[in-house]
Amino acid sequence: MQVEFCKMACKIIWEERGILFKHSGTTTNEEASAANNQMYGDPRFSMIEYQISDYSGVTNNLVSMQGAKEIGTLDRTSSRWTKKNMKVAVVTQDMKFINVVETYFQKIMEAGWEGRIFNSLEKAYQWVLEKQTVG
Repeated sequence: MQVEFCKMACKIIWEERGILFKHSGTTTNEEASAANNQMYGDPRFSMIEYQISDYSGVTNNLVSMQGAKEIGTLDRTSSRWTKKNMKVAVVTQDMKFINVVETYFQKIMEAGWEGRIFNSLEKAYQWVLEKQTVG
């Protein structure tokens, strides 16, 4: 596991099979996008199976619907030449932010990525680490 810090209130933690973004304080469109760009710029990205964005430490979430659409479009586009399968878990209990996350999920599902919202980091890990069944 390797921990990196964004130029914001976000920690990026590279794990064996995935990446964890731990957001805290105030989060903006620019910060969420910068964290995403940092992930895409790293050669380890091609080997991960999941992303978890933990917003449970956020006190002021300024990520907008438009920002979610833009980040989702970037993820959808990048999936065409990099990752065909990805589980994306978002941890939040902010009811207003859930609508923003669902907007993002609409974009990534067009690429075949899966997205789910969880109210705890533990539940997010249970989902991203479960083995997929062939059927």
